[in-house]
Amino acid sequence: MNQPQHPLPGGREARRSHLPFRVTGRKWREGLGVGALICALLTGCGAADDGAPAAKPRPTVTVTATVTVTPAPMTSQVNSTLAEATEAAERHGYRVVAHDASDKDASPGDDWTVCFEKYTYDSVAFGAVTSDAPCPAKDGRPIPWPSMPTAVGRTYTHAVDAIGKVTDGDITVKASYKDEDVDGDDASDGEYDDWKVCFQSPAPGARVVGDRDVTLWLTEDGCPAAKGTYKDRTNDPDYTPPATAGSTGGTGSAASSGTGGTGGGSAGTTCEIVSNAGNCYDAGQFCRNSDVGSSTHAANGRLIHCRDEGSRNRWNY
Repeated sequence: MNQPQHPLPGGREARRSHLPFRVTGRKWREGLGVGALICALLTGCGAADDGAPAAKPRPTVTVTATVTVTPAPMTSQVNSTLAEATEAAERHGYRVVAHDASDKDASPGDDWTVCFEKYTYDSVAFGAVTSDAPCPAKDGRPIPWPSMPTAVGRTYTHAVDAIGKVTDGDITVKASYKDEDVDGDDASDGEYDDWKVCFQSPAPGARVVGDRDVTLWLTEDGCPAAKGTYKDRTNDPDYTPPATAGSTGGTGSAASSGTGGTGGGSAGTTCEIVSNAGNCYDAGQFCRNSDVGSSTHAANGRLIHCRDEGSRNRWNY
């Protein structure tokens, strides 16, 4: 017969207490989550279990951005000084380079004149020449210096206008005749505006480089054949007047002895002092420096005196 089986003391709970310990269901999942968190905080978990090294931190990458500013448009700087053009270009954001615009290779100065300009995206190149020079036809070509105009035969005022178009140099005036007075101060006051130009320097057609100075020889009327002659021939100390009736044309020795001299100024009076040519002087003629303060009778018999009158010595009554 089968013997009856008796439950263990304590029933079902008693039997479970003798089974191995297990965590099942919700309790198991909660325990697993807590354990994983503790593992990660203390050991890094997986890396420590399998022996693999921990991941290295990645390098930091820095990106630098360059901001390019487009220069602002500006007006042409041709005919400005290089200093003015450079200041304007830099103010608008351009880089500036400059060069000699002629066929030379000089270093441009601040006062040079801008003839050409060439722009790129962010820079400008200026071609310039000296302030007194005209611009060449193209960048790098020779400077087209002007030629001296013809002033001879023109009135003084017209000659000055023509010369002023090619040079700003000084204009000096002189007399074409030795016995004609011309003063520079009077020229600026318009005294000689209608006088004629007889000679000029530089000559017509000469190359005018820079502010070249000019000299003009003037006369009120009738140009001489050459500079340095006398308008009135009797003003020439070497002039020999034609012999007058009754004039003896005595020599200096005879004059000093008083031969034939009456002292009254008659037609037969002998000249006490004569010219280098041996002739009597007339009033108004030039006299030698050695004769200043002396007296003699003129060819007409009148007494004349040699006086210092500034630039020239003259015989006068």
